[in-house]
Amino acid sequence: MYMLSPLTTPLPCGLSLLTKDCLSTPAEVEEMKRILYCEALGSLMWLQVTTQLDLSFPVNLLSHFAHNPGRVYWNALKYVLGYIKDTLDYGITY
Repeated sequence: MYMLSPLTTPLPCGLSLLTKDCLSTPAEVEEMKRILYCEALGSLMWLQVTTQLDLSFPVNLLSHFAHNPGRVYWNALKYVLGYIKDTLDYGITY
């Protein structure tokens, strides 16, 4: 999977998110109903707007598939959350 330590980029290099990775079977739809993808993405949007501008590209990319996210998109979103966890001490000093 994507859990590397430490995470130095908001998305893994070479990640390809395609429409074919969207949900297609009823079992996948039921599985993803339990995952709060849109809520997590909304939290990332808030964080991106208020503090971490480096999240702009990942948030934009992941939001394209918010209507029908598959497991690949959820894993990519978890990667972004791991990046945030590893960069909590980053900031700008004035």
